[in-house]
Amino acid sequence: MTIMKAKHLTLDDRKAIQEGIERRLSKTAIAKSISKDPTTVAKEIKLHRTVKQRNRFNSPVMCAKLKECKKPRKFCSESCIDYVEQPCTMRDRSTGACNHCEKISRCRLDHYFYNANTAHEAYLFHLSDSRKGVNLSEAERSIIAQTIAKPLKAGQSLYQILTNHPELGISVKSLYTYIEGGVFKEFGIDNFSLRRQVAMRERKRLKKRREPVNYEGHKFTDYLAFIKDNPFIPTTEMDTVYNQQEGPYIQTFSYQNTCFINGFLHPEKTSESMASTLDYLQKLLGNDYFKLFSLILTDRGTEFEKVSLFEIEAETGKLRTNIFYCDPQTPSQKPHVENNHNYVRNILPNGRKFEGLTQHDLNLLFSHINSVPRKVLGGRTPYDVFSFFYGEEIIHKMGIRRIDPDEVTLQPFLLKIE
Repeated sequence: MTIMKAKHLTLDDRKAIQEGIERRLSKTAIAKSISKDPTTVAKEIKLHRTVKQRNRFNSPVMCAKLKECKKPRKFCSESCIDYVEQPCTMRDRSTGACNHCEKISRCRLDHYFYNANTAHEAYLFHLSDSRKGVNLSEAERSIIAQTIAKPLKAGQSLYQILTNHPELGISVKSLYTYIEGGVFKEFGIDNFSLRRQVAMRERKRLKKRREPVNYEGHKFTDYLAFIKDNPFIPTTEMDTVYNQQEGPYIQTFSYQNTCFINGFLHPEKTSESMASTLDYLQKLLGNDYFKLFSLILTDRGTEFEKVSLFEIEAETGKLRTNIFYCDPQTPSQKPHVENNHNYVRNILPNGRKFEGLTQHDLNLLFSHINSVPRKVLGGRTPYDVFSFFYGEEIIHKMGIRRIDPDEVTLQPFLLKIE
C-alpha cells in the first residue's frame, strides 16, 4: 500500500484513528488503515489527546523508581527531583491513549483520551492562528530590517542576502511576503526596494542572411559533435555588450560550470580587435590559457566572423582555440553568458552611455557580479567555484577580486561614469 506523504489529516482520518484506538490496535496498524506513516499517527495522538488526571488525594505516589529508591517513603512525592512517572505500555507505546481500555477502572495512572472531533477542532484553530499576523518579535523585525536594508539598496536579491546571512533563519518566500505586506515599511523597505528582473527587449526579426563560407565546420551542429568526442574540454561562451553603435564595446567571456564572467573593453567592433584579447590572454596566462580557451562558443556577429584570427596563434601558426558559432538569432544556445548579461544590465542599463568607461571599471563591475551567490551553484559564488577549479591566481591576473558579501552592489551608481 502506498503511503501518502505531505498531506494534512482529515476529520475522517482522525475518526479512523479514534476507532483504531478503541479497537486497541497498534499505531502501525492504524497508520496502515489510513495510508499514513506510523510516526504521523503517533504525533497526532500525542499532540491532541486530552488528559484526565488520577485522584491524588490520599493515594500512593506512582513513581517508576519506587522499588529502587533508598529514600524514606514518607518523603516520597511527585516534587522529588528523581520522580519518574510510572509508564503504561498500552497508553504510552502501543495505542497511545486509554479509549476503551479494559483495565481503566482499576488503573491508578493518569488517563489520556483521544477524540476525533476535539482533535480536528484544535487542528483547525492552530492552522488558522498560525497563518495570521507576522511571526516575528519586534527585536527580530528590527534585526532583519537593519541587515537587509543596505544590500537591497545596493541591488542585491533576497536570495543573495539570505545566502550571505543564514543567521536570519527566514526563507526567501517569507521575506518577500513580509516586505510586500509592509512589515519593514517604517525602515524604508517596501516593494520598490526589491530588485526587478531585467526587462528583455523584443528582438527584431531580421532577414535571414547568407551564411559566410568560413562558418563551414564551425556551426552549432559541429560544436555538438566536438563536445561529444571531447567531453572533458570545458566550453567558454563569448559575446559582446554595447549600448551605442559607435561604441565602446565590451567583449564578455563566461566559463562553463562556474557562472564566472569577465570582460574586456574595445573601441572597435571588429574581429581584429576582439581576437587581440585572446593574444593578450595567451601571453598573460601562459599554459593556463588552454584550460579556459581551448573551446569557445559564440554568436555570428560580424566581430567574430574571421575564424582564423581566433583559432590560430599569429606568431607560431599553431591552433590555440576551437571556435564554434550558434545558429542565427539563437542566443539560447549560449545561455550562460546571456544570463550573466542580466547582471551586467543591472549596472549598465540600456541607454546608459559607456563613454568614460575604463577597463578598471569593468574589472570592478565583474568583481561584484562574480561575488553574488547563485542558486544553481548551491549558494556559492562564481568567484569561489572558479577559484576551486582553476585557482585564485588566474582570477587575480584577470583583474577580478572578491567583494565582501554585504558590499556587493548591482546598481548603476557602482560606476562613476557619465
